[in-house]
Amino acid sequence: MILDETKLFDFVKIMFTKHKEYDQIKQFNKKRHHFMINRFFSIKYPANAQMFNINGIDGAGVVDSWSLVARQFKSVPGWFYTKTKKVEATKNKKEYIPSDRALEIYMQMHEVGKREVDEMKQFFPTEFYATLEKIDEQIKVY
Repeated sequence: MILDETKLFDFVKIMFTKHKEYDQIKQFNKKRHHFMINRFFSIKYPANAQMFNINGIDGAGVVDSWSLVARQFKSVPGWFYTKTKKVEATKNKKEYIPSDRALEIYMQMHEVGKREVDEMKQFFPTEFYATLEKIDEQIKVY
């Protein structure tokens, strides 16, 4: 597998695992990744990263400094990458659409109008639809 030094995560892999290849990378490409490399290392070494956080500092020199730290590792460490939230697949879940009768009963029970119902949909959708589902179930029983 050929790693492309212009892509950030390929560059990171080269920096941690292929030290001879890293030494061959041009200063321009090192400078290109300066901000993100400093940001990644700030997870584990915040004080050091803050010292490198100066306008006008030589980005390639900063990345070279971090590469000295990276040589201590045999692979890219787990702390290097941050976890992101996974988006839940909402398409699989069947969306509940309340019946007009359930809405009418809800409005009578709580003495609210259409405007308040729209606000409930906007600000408290899960509780609102759960209540309407219960009303719909009760309507089907009778």
